Amino acid sequence: MRPHDPYADPPAAEPVPGPGGWLRTRIEEHIAAHGLAYPWWIPVVAILGQVGAVGIALSLRDALWPVQPVTAALVLVILPGIWMIGFNRHLAHTAETVAGLGAAALLLWNPVGPGTALDVAPALLALITAEVVARDGIRNGLVVSGISLAMIGAAAAGPGLDGTPVHLVDVPLGFVVGYMLLWQMRALTAERAAREGEYARATLAERERIAREIHDLVAHSLSVTLLQITGARHALGDIEGEDAAVADIDGALADAERVGRQAMVDIRQTVSTLADGPSETRALPSGSNIADLVAQLERAGLHVEYDEAGDPGRLAQATGLGLYRIAQESLANIAKHAPGSTARVRFSVTSREARLVVRNALPAKVVSDGAGSGLAGMSARAEQLGARLTTTAVDGDWLVDLVVPLRERNGLLSCPLRSAHRSGRLAW
Repeated sequence: MRPHDPYADPPAAEPVPGPGGWLRTRIEEHIAAHGLAYPWWIPVVAILGQVGAVGIALSLRDALWPVQPVTAALVLVILPGIWMIGFNRHLAHTAETVAGLGAAALLLWNPVGPGTALDVAPALLALITAEVVARDGIRNGLVVSGISLAMIGAAAAGPGLDGTPVHLVDVPLGFVVGYMLLWQMRALTAERAAREGEYARATLAERERIAREIHDLVAHSLSVTLLQITGARHALGDIEGEDAAVADIDGALADAERVGRQAMVDIRQTVSTLADGPSETRALPSGSNIADLVAQLERAGLHVEYDEAGDPGRLAQATGLGLYRIAQESLANIAKHAPGSTARVRFSVTSREARLVVRNALPAKVVSDGAGSGLAGMSARAEQLGARLTTTAVDGDWLVDLVVPLRERNGLLSCPLRSAHRSGRLAW
């Protein structure tokens, strides 16, 4: 299974192949809106079957042309489809069923002429029965099948209907076909639920494994380091005198010990969260959340001047996520290396580009172990966005300048994603 790429286009942005893709999309939306799990072609076959049965029945009555009152039966069966295609709205299932039964009543009360082959009109009732059972369940199917049998009996007793015994068998046959479809849908739904449960269990098992690894490796190593720091502080306490260098070393070790103990608390919380099982699904941040990120850092003590222009809400999820992560990394670097400086952030969105500029005064001294990956991570994200990233010192400030070209697709502003599609790399 291919890993999920957070910079890939959302599924809704992918066009449905084929010349009738828009119609297929509407049908699938209609099916999903009613909580059904049928493929799109099943309702298409049901509608075409009903239209075909009515068309044959009208031709047997010589009512296709010129138009006669009984021709209204054709209008009744095609009305739901016309309503969906023309107005992008759906009739209630009850209205569709009543329209179909009305079409069958018109045909049965206008029988075919003498010497004509077996009438096809009752087949419409069998198709309606099958559709109702498959769509609305057994109870409603029994009601419709009872009405259908009553209509066939009334037609046989009234206007006349040849082959009544055969038609009386057609309706139960339609009920059986509809029940088979209903059973298959329920089995498919149960199978999907079982797969989701299996996926959830596998996810929980993996989370527990990761939690054990964090606890056994990272927490253990950090505990040993804290013991060594504590021992070093005790050793410094045994040194006589108030040497300034000793005091500075002790203060640095105290800060390291405090940070380490806080890291232990965070690790324990993370391990507990992983081991407790999957939490509620949360949406990934986007460009609209950069202002919230700035506010969060201000509450933590970092002074930030923020200016926003345009509508970040128009950004596609993948593009907004990339901008958010780069802003997050830039501000985290300021909080780490220059916590006393003022961060100046400008974020603008137009129909052609999104630009993020982060500036802060360079600190007098930056302490680094050389193992940081912040700039490399920002460069990788910018490459995947097809953006231009500048990170440099300018006039005593550290500047991060990101420019993302945009184009509108499906009402949203998206980045080209050239590098991401070419290399297939991930960037979380």
